[in-house]
Amino acid sequence: MKRLLTILIVCIVYLGCTKPLELPDTKPNATILVVEGDIIAGNNAENTFYLSRLKTLQGKDSIPELNALIEIISKDGAKWQVQQLGRGSYKSTLNIPTDKGLSLRIQTTDGKVYQTAYQTPIITPAIDSITYQQVPEGMKVFAHTHDTKNNTRYYRWSFQETWERHAWYETYYDFVNGKIITRPVGDQIFACWKTATAPNIVIDNSATLTNDVISYKNITTIPYPSEKLFVRYSILVKQIGLTKEAYEFWNILRKNTELTGTLFDPQPSQLSTNIICTNDPTRSAIGYVSVGTVTEKRIFVMNSAMNLWPNKNPDEICDPVELPNAAQAEAFLKTYPSYAVAYVITQGGYGLAMKQCVDCRFSGGTIVKPSFW
Repeated sequence: MKRLLTILIVCIVYLGCTKPLELPDTKPNATILVVEGDIIAGNNAENTFYLSRLKTLQGKDSIPELNALIEIISKDGAKWQVQQLGRGSYKSTLNIPTDKGLSLRIQTTDGKVYQTAYQTPIITPAIDSITYQQVPEGMKVFAHTHDTKNNTRYYRWSFQETWERHAWYETYYDFVNGKIITRPVGDQIFACWKTATAPNIVIDNSATLTNDVISYKNITTIPYPSEKLFVRYSILVKQIGLTKEAYEFWNILRKNTELTGTLFDPQPSQLSTNIICTNDPTRSAIGYVSVGTVTEKRIFVMNSAMNLWPNKNPDEICDPVELPNAAQAEAFLKTYPSYAVAYVITQGGYGLAMKQCVDCRFSGGTIVKPSFW
């Protein structure tokens, strides 16, 4: 139920005044399906969708839509099914033609069918380059692209960041069953890699320009002194061409997100959609499914390329405790399990430090190096 609040405003002219403010509905509307994702055409094209139900304005988590049947359908009758991963995520790598009209069809467990109109894939031009520049507030990443045929005009970018982080100490020892032992070869906990996909809406257009050129589009800004650049950083930028209608959808969503803070919350402005429920006109959907090819480019940035950027977190306290022999070190580790062996000192002694200073996994990430690293 909608609530009515009265805000008392103290007027400069000493007049009391009230202004009624009607708040948005705070109950979730389970009849509204939220669809996130695009039809990606081409060979070995990764098609990913996320389905959920509209959440409340105060809600922190979306309500995932489970066990839906998702199909990409061609005008000539061909179909490709997108497999469920769980928690509302659906993903498949498919070979989808770039010269056929394509539609997304979703059937939910309650028998409702949602579908988009057929769209011919937009052939997205290549990303010319991804560049970076160090600025006072950190490091900016830019995308550059152009379409020689002047056909694209509207663009959206997504990106995934990966970075390497090191512990303060590279240990070759472990503490097992009350004894200090040599850590097995290959069992390193010094280097970790973290990966994050940003939810930022990054769009731009060249509609008012003579040539279809986008230069120095700011994809993201890494604030100084983020751990992303303590060792080595990589960003994979993906680019897709949009229709004018899709661009307008993302532009409204971008503006609304600046007010609400997250994607696909109840929005202050009305969002258009190209998804309809074909067997129940009382049901609706939020989202805009584009159809096109995707181009991508990855770059790496070393810490050494950044002026005065630290290679460790200066706020971490990693002062060691040095003990002269193994017996004292083992006794200390039994009493203080939050410590680990950091290094060896002369004559059989050990330097001990807090585990988060020795094991990089305490700050998140994995010790498995990415295949592209």
